[in-house]
Amino acid sequence: MENKVSIEAPNLLTAKQRSFIFDNLRGLAIWCIPISHFTRVGGEFLHDSLGGVVYITINVFVMQLFMFLSGYFSKKVDRARESAFKTFMLPYLTFTLIFYIFRYCYFGHANLDFLKPPFALWFLFAVFFYRYYLKDLVKIKHLLSISIGIYLITGLLPMDTDYLALGRTVSYFPFFLMGYYCTSEKLKSLQCLKKWQCIPLLLLLIGVSYGLAYYVKVPVAFYLLKTTAADIGIAWYTDIVMRAIVLILAAAWTILLLNLIPDKKNYLTYIGMNTMPIYIFHLFIRYIVKDYGFPSPNWTVYYLWVFGAASLCVVIFSSPPIAKVYDKTLEKLYDGWLVLKKRMIDEQTK
Repeated sequence: MENKVSIEAPNLLTAKQRSFIFDNLRGLAIWCIPISHFTRVGGEFLHDSLGGVVYITINVFVMQLFMFLSGYFSKKVDRARESAFKTFMLPYLTFTLIFYIFRYCYFGHANLDFLKPPFALWFLFAVFFYRYYLKDLVKIKHLLSISIGIYLITGLLPMDTDYLALGRTVSYFPFFLMGYYCTSEKLKSLQCLKKWQCIPLLLLLIGVSYGLAYYVKVPVAFYLLKTTAADIGIAWYTDIVMRAIVLILAAAWTILLLNLIPDKKNYLTYIGMNTMPIYIFHLFIRYIVKDYGFPSPNWTVYYLWVFGAASLCVVIFSSPPIAKVYDKTLEKLYDGWLVLKKRMIDEQTK
């Protein structure tokens, strides 16, 4: 997988040593992302509904889990820096341009600004930043504690949260660091729950999501951690408290999934090894779903469409033909970048 552009860092384990739990976790997480997006834009979304419970449940842990895994596989900081451009910045630049062309053709207008990551591409930009500067950042004492402190007050800072994806880049950094500082021994110690012990925790977490959806009227935009308290119209202290709650929920969901997800090769493993095409290409479908919505004669049919369409995106966009084309295209672009870079260096040394 080292030569494969993925939503995750290149694998640090050989095939013989490979632990499939990480691929399975990625597989589950990437499956959740189109479910989350289609739930929100499918046409029948209400905060206090099943859709609200699903949306909140996913968004209190899914990107946090991706960040945790990204950090966990970034322990070799020199290698993390070397691979940051190929794995994250190159896809970001490529698909920012492609999405601009798509939006222009689809809507008749669009803005191109590489300093304001469009929609879900913020993830690529943020992880590039983390991995490229990790070697320098880890020299700061108490970095994790500092990052958590900043995370809690990010919603109060007067800033353009879209510029450089600052809102999310700052907010998700602690979860990346948690993965970076988590050792294999610590990870094993977290996997201490029996399957039957996971059931109460699972019910509790779902119950919390139910409570947040039906009784805590914080706009769902908050759960994306991308904007300020003032922008979404909540009190500063509410923002801090809710960020603390999300931090706890993300940690609890991560621990739960580490105990529930099997360490065996299965279909989730395959999905987890081909996350990037799913992450990128389902966004085109999201635009269409947002415009046309899903049929909704009743809630059963509606949610069958939501989960069915999301699952179809996962199956199709992770299929060998699409995954192979994606990987080959990014490889060609990277090879072209290396040639261009060499020419520029040669010109400077003449």
